[in-house]
Order: sequence, then structure tokens, then C-alpha cells
Amino acid sequence: MILTIEVGIAILVALAIFCTKPEYGLFLYGFALGFPDVALALGDAINIRLDDLLLLLFLLRAMVWIPARLAPQQRKIFVGQTIFFFACLLSVAVESVLGKPSAPYETAKMIGCAAIALILPRLVESERRLRFLIAGLMAGGFALVIQVFQRVGAGSLTGLANFQEFKSAATFTTWNPNTIGQASMLLVFSAGVGAIVFSKSHNFGWIWACLGTGFALLPLFVFVRGTSISIAAAFVLFLCLTRRWTWLLLFAGACFAVLLYLHSVDRALLEGATRVDVTSGEGFSHRFERWQAAGEAIRSQPILGQGFGQEWNYLSEVGSGGRAHNAYLSVWVELGVGGIALFLAMIYQFYSVGLSLFRNPQTTGWGALVLALILAACIDSLGLPTLYWEKLPIIALSIATAVAGICERDQSELSTDEIGPPQMEPLSQHI
Repeated sequence: MILTIEVGIAILVALAIFCTKPEYGLFLYGFALGFPDVALALGDAINIRLDDLLLLLFLLRAMVWIPARLAPQQRKIFVGQTIFFFACLLSVAVESVLGKPSAPYETAKMIGCAAIALILPRLVESERRLRFLIAGLMAGGFALVIQVFQRVGAGSLTGLANFQEFKSAATFTTWNPNTIGQASMLLVFSAGVGAIVFSKSHNFGWIWACLGTGFALLPLFVFVRGTSISIAAAFVLFLCLTRRWTWLLLFAGACFAVLLYLHSVDRALLEGATRVDVTSGEGFSHRFERWQAAGEAIRSQPILGQGFGQEWNYLSEVGSGGRAHNAYLSVWVELGVGGIALFLAMIYQFYSVGLSLFRNPQTTGWGALVLALILAACIDSLGLPTLYWEKLPIIALSIATAVAGICERDQSELSTDEIGPPQMEPLSQHI
């Protein structure tokens, strides 16, 4: 009884601290993302993790504390996300009326991702809170990398039939193999954010560059091929936009070194991972067949779609494995031509905000980061449902939304300081 009371008091104290000092909760939120297997299973597919509980706490806090007003750039992103979210909800409602409700897992995932997109940017409304979140993500990233290497150390490369088995061996119980790539995308972007928000007090930019490079190489090491290409393209874009030519050469050298290492350890695995044929589809993990089946599903219902959450049911019936493995095709299959139009419009809002930040001399670095992130997510979405209500990419985009608000508020305050207070005219001029 006494132990229960003490635990309850400790929980209440922790809740009070996280509500009054949300930056500590943000640090724990980022850190918790590095332990995906620490979860409570609800059914066969839904898992509740510590970061989900913290998000619920953030939501409760938002009902008591009024967040700062949305900046115009943030409002553009929120409008696009909200319209797309309500289109998905409308589809779920229509399906329920017609007697074919969407899968509970898909609906729960959509609502959870929408909650992240709504709450996280409103909570991260200052550079101080952003620093805590980035610090937590870096700590969680280190923990994630350590766990991956514990699962498949250097000696585990040998004795596997193909690179797909190796990728599966590196995967956490509650993740699929490609989620490691999505985590790397989030961590690389976060390292770039950290290089900017911590640059004012510490002159260790090279450390952040090394962190970003290291996280970018993680999916390459575990043969998450599509995301490796996406992150590499985004990394190169960011370095070119910011004119970091030396780091561009170093990044290319690091990628080449990893490929040489994998070749020296197990040549067969590397050759299997790099053997692709665009004409026949060999090496694309049956993507061509899946895309063809998704195309047939689109042709059967091009305007209204099959309904949100129905992709698995429909494609499984035609024998294509249940997933299109392409975010754009998945949206079109489920929501029709209107849904894909809203989806592309939502993506365009991030591109527009990133371009606006990049054109401003005071926020060029921020803009380059946002543009690089959206490029990586868009390329990765060609082979995965990256931008279609996936948790880790949504967190990355939510941080980008928070960055847009912070930059705009800082620019507004700077303009106010430059103008200064209104000056009183001499009384004699009015006499």
C-alpha cells in the first residue's frame, strides 16, 4: 500500500514537472523514440510506447495552457494537413455507413499521426524547447544505433542467405525493416537542426555534421536501399544549397568506405543488394508487380477510391501482398483522385515554406534543411508509404513546422526591434 502511494506521488510530481516545464517532457519524448521494443501490445498490431503516453500528456496540457498563435507559414502547413486528415476521416465514416469499416490499425495510426502533427509544433514554440527535443532525439538515436549493432554485429554478416534476412535481423520486434530507414531520416534532419540551434553557444558544428553523416549511413549498413538513396540525395542537396563542398566530398567518401567494408565482410550480400534491373524489375523486391496491382485498383475506382484503410484488403484479394509500397499509389487507391490531389497539395506546402525560408538570408540554413527533408521523404515515398501517416516521418515534418513558426516569430521580433518604439513629436509643432 505504501509503495503504491509513493509510486503515485512520484507520477504526480513527474506530471507536474512535465506540464510546467514541457522541455523536459520533450527531451524524454525524443529519447523514448530510441527504444521501440519497450511497448505495451494492444492486440496483434497496435503497440503503446512511452512517447505515445507523453503525447497524450502534451494534449492534456494544451487544454490548460494556451499555445502561441500560429505563424502564417505554420498556418499554411496546418491547413493542408487538416484538410487531408478530414478527407481520411470522411472516407472512414462513409465506409462505416456502407458496412465495410476500415481496419482499426490503419485508423488508429492515422489519428495518432494527426495528433503528432497537431500537438508537437504547438508545443515546440521556442528554441529552448527545440534544443531539448533535439538533445533527446540524439540520445535516443545513439541508443537506437547501439541496439541495431547488438542485433547484428560484424560477425553476423556471414551465414545469411541474402541481404533481406540481414535487414530483418536488424529490425526491432515492433518495427518493419524499413522503419530503421525512417528513423535515420528523422535523426539526420534532427542533427541538422541541432547544428543550427546549438551553434550560438557552442562552436562544434563539425560534431553535428559527423552525427548527421553517421545516422545517414545507418540504413546503408543494414541494406535499407531505397531510404539510403533518399537520404543521400537529400544530404547532397543540403550541402549544395549551403555550399559545403568539403563536406560533400567527405560524405561521398564515407558512403564509399561503408560499401567497401560490406564488400570485404560478405561480398555475396552486397552483390545481392546492388543487383537491380529496371527493365525486368529484378532486385526491386516485387515492387513492379505491386505497383501494377495498385494501378489496376486505381483503374477500377479512379475517382472515389476503395476507401481509407482498404488497400490491404483489396490488394490481398488480387494476390499482390496487400501493400502498394508507394505512398502516392496508396493514397490514390484508397482516396481516389481527390485524395491524391490533397496529398500533393499538403506536400507542396512544406516545399513552399522551405523555399520561403531559404530565400531569406537570415533563415537560409533552415530552408535548406526543410527542402532536403521533403526531398528525402518524397523520394522514399516512391517505394514506401513514408508520407502516408507514418509516425517517424510525421515527427520530422512536425519539427519542420515548428521551425517555420520559430523562424517567423524571430523575424517578427527582429523587425519590431529595428523599428523601435513610436517617437513623440514636439508639442510646439502642433501649436
